[in-house]
Amino acid sequence: MLTLIKKAVMAGLGIEAEGREKFEELVRRGEQSQTDCAKAVKEFMTEAEKNAKKLGEKGRKVADRILESVPIPTKSDLARLEKKIQELASRIERGGKG
Repeated sequence: MLTLIKKAVMAGLGIEAEGREKFEELVRRGEQSQTDCAKAVKEFMTEAEKNAKKLGEKGRKVADRILESVPIPTKSDLARLEKKIQELASRIERGGKG
């Protein structure tokens, strides 16, 4: 009977030791997984920033090409048209003479 109790106690200690080892292994794996995950997120963000910069540059180039092809009046063009409108308005007020 004493031998059986002794074996039971030793088995309990063995189970506890094995459980502790398994627990520590799981903690190590979790820490490694966390490190790997953080590294992956950092790499993803770095790549995303590079792609965003490239996309921004391409967008600016496209916008520049569009603006070059669209006839947009300059400030001097607008001033010239405003002066012409004032002259025409004056003529109309004078009855078309001028």
